[in-house]
Amino acid sequence: MTPVAPVRTNVLGLLALVAALVLAFFAGVLFERLRFDAQRTDMLRRYDRALRQHQEQIMQSEKDSAKSLVR
Repeated sequence: MTPVAPVRTNVLGLLALVAALVLAFFAGVLFERLRFDAQRTDMLRRYDRALRQHQEQIMQSEKDSAKSLVR
């Protein structure tokens, strides 16, 4: 019966190692996803700000051209 104990210990150690690797992998995936979402949010915020400024410039240009036509 003594050969069974070392094999069982090796298998449990191997399973623990595999579980730790899988956990580390998914933690890395989660971390990368959160980092990507933060970058995407920042980029969308800058894009929205630039779009609003562009729309304001267009509206101001249209208002200025309408004033010049009325005079």
